[in-house]
Amino acid sequence: MIRKSSSAIAALVCIAIAAPAFAKQQCYTPQDIRAMQVRQLHYELMVAALKCQGTEVDFRGKWSTWVNRFGTTMNANATHLRGMFGRLGKGQSGMDRYVTQLSNDASMRAQHVEEYCDTQVKLFDTVLDLSPHEMENWAANTIEKPIPATAGCSAAPVPSPVKQAKAEKAAPKPDSSKAKAEKAKADKPAAKPATQAASKG
Repeated sequence: MIRKSSSAIAALVCIAIAAPAFAKQQCYTPQDIRAMQVRQLHYELMVAALKCQGTEVDFRGKWSTWVNRFGTTMNANATHLRGMFGRLGKGQSGMDRYVTQLSNDASMRAQHVEEYCDTQVKLFDTVLDLSPHEMENWAANTIEKPIPATAGCSAAPVPSPVKQAKAEKAAPKPDSSKAKAEKAKADKPAAKPATQAASKG
């Protein structure tokens, strides 16, 4: 069902439904990024329901269907985002600023995108045809990732100085055992002349 996206939906993606950039680079988990993409879709639809009233399409009805079908999913999404902003030291005020900016950005697009309401009808129809899990996957694959959500984060963990120090400390062990073996080998021939002297006497 996710592949049902029409060319109009592809065009919507091309207008860069991008979450607001943060002034300071932060590292986010894949779950954080996914949650932000889903929240952005939510505000995109909410603004469309407000901006496109009075058209032939019942946008209020579509919004109500969205809320009823995905309400539980969006509550869990909000809980995740609150935890994320708390972890980043931004708290509830940080989340409030974030969703306000999402709303403002969506409102700006509503003013500048040609045939905005027609495009949003197709967006509503696409997502309302999905299950909650499919909707989250669709958002993760369609909505542009927040910037700079992945900036400054290394894909592979870098060893800490403590681990490096332990590795360096452990390195001499093979050398010390080798030295012991060589010493034992050197001591063995030294005992042989003494044995020969004893047999002669």
